[in-house]
Amino acid sequence: MAQEVINIGAIADDGTGDTIRGAGIKINNNFTELYARPSVVSDINVIQNNISTTASNADIVIKPSGTGSVVFPAITIDDNNIKTTRSNDDLRIIPNGSGKLIIDGIGFSGTTITATDSTLININDNLSVDGTLEGTSTFSALSTVAVSSTLEVSGLATLSTLTVSGASSFVGTTTVDNLTFNDNIIASSSNADINLTPGGTGVVNVSNLTIDSSINLTDNVMKVTRSNDDLQLIANGTGSVTISKVDVNAGAIDNTMIGASTPGAGTFTTLTVNTPSIVIDGVTITDNEITANRSNDDLEFTASGSGKVVINGIEIPAADGSASQLLRTDASGVLSYFTSSILFDHTNIQDGTATVLGASSAVQAIDSFAKADVRSMKYILQISDSTANRFSIVEANVTHDGTNAYVSTFGGADNGNSDGSSAYDTLNISADISGSNVRLLGQVNNTNNQVVKFVRRVINA
Repeated sequence: MAQEVINIGAIADDGTGDTIRGAGIKINNNFTELYARPSVVSDINVIQNNISTTASNADIVIKPSGTGSVVFPAITIDDNNIKTTRSNDDLRIIPNGSGKLIIDGIGFSGTTITATDSTLININDNLSVDGTLEGTSTFSALSTVAVSSTLEVSGLATLSTLTVSGASSFVGTTTVDNLTFNDNIIASSSNADINLTPGGTGVVNVSNLTIDSSINLTDNVMKVTRSNDDLQLIANGTGSVTISKVDVNAGAIDNTMIGASTPGAGTFTTLTVNTPSIVIDGVTITDNEITANRSNDDLEFTASGSGKVVINGIEIPAADGSASQLLRTDASGVLSYFTSSILFDHTNIQDGTATVLGASSAVQAIDSFAKADVRSMKYILQISDSTANRFSIVEANVTHDGTNAYVSTFGGADNGNSDGSSAYDTLNISADISGSNVRLLGQVNNTNNQVVKFVRRVINA
């Protein structure tokens, strides 16, 4: 039925309009038709700016017909989507005055989201926050919270999984899987350990660590922090404290009791000292030299029991020999004392060699001896001229009176022409006193070098 319109006349009280009864009939007919419509029968109330239903727990459904849409000015509601039809427009739902936008128990006012029944607001899917996520009360997440900027929590936060790629600031007490963070890290489970475990070949890197308020580890230094405390290294059970290299700078270890009630002798398998010298009770060892460091001290090597002192493979007898005995080797590195059949009090036998140059016509020294100690010297001279293939042997006796020296040569033999009076065609022999020494001299008769090997027998002054 179409709407019945009441005729109110052209002007007031001109008698052309409907009667009061006729107007009432039209009003009743219009209301009868209105109340018969499904939108009124369905218990939908529109009161002031609220649209509500009087049916308990009923949904409010705005549904177009066929392929039509629910259209508000520039807004389209299609299926479960609300969208604006103007390009790049914002979609805004704005309450009036201090009113809030309330959707099924959640109130939106300014920058605040609240539960109208004062309970929790549950976000059941992943929540991505690009700005700052702040919580002043309890923040509970049963899924994953991913924060790419700043997460600030000043109240209690309970998170099953927290992934943070930016900066995070937790103000107050924060508990993560039985660990409480509040300046300190505390295990909240009873008697639980706190383990710091790196991944793979990584390490736990702490630049400055204090343990039990008494031990501090900084860089490569371990020290006690309490005044006058000892630093103790204690192994467990039968274990030992093992230190690969020790440098003691503050003092000696002598007379220190180690594992006993009285000091014991130190035993070292290998002792390496890198200082230039080491001093051991009167003996100084520097490089490859061992010296006695006390004035006029002997340097003694003493073997134990029947042992021998061995130097560079040569075994020294443990006891002294008899008077005037000599040491000799057995060609196996063992020395022993023996009595020589030829021993002298005022003489000894020595040898030597000299080269007299033939290019020089000067008189040159073959040998010399101190005139204050030696009165006479007997020489046996072997003279070799390898250039001319000349070889000879001759004896020479030398004596002196402190001012002049005297020489006599005799008993010569050689492989060349010789008159038997000198050594004889190659070298002239003479003697003199030069300073404090007596010299045996030679002068070459040709231009060839003469190699002289000699044996001399000394007779003391």
